[in-house]
Amino acid sequence: MSNQGDQMTDYPEHDKLHKIADKSQTIGEFMDWLGEQGLFLATYSDGYYDGNIPLRISMDIPGRLAEYFDINQKALEREKIMMLGEQRRMLERQT
Repeated sequence: MSNQGDQMTDYPEHDKLHKIADKSQTIGEFMDWLGEQGLFLATYSDGYYDGNIPLRISMDIPGRLAEYFDINQKALEREKIMMLGEQRRMLERQT
């Protein structure tokens, strides 16, 4: 089955991941670079106040990228397990 010239497989989350891989890689590398510069995404936290601005650091880069690109990480993991199962069956047939 094809979709506007794109090859579709039995693994829809992997298909989505493949389509956005270049963009996701670039954004991820930029976010890593920001962290190396001491810059982080953070949100204000309603917690105790010790004289500093109470911030909650939010640097789950892979999780944020998956959310941004609408990749279901649980479904992606299930697909990986299915792929491994298929690989095992293929290897068993060869022996």
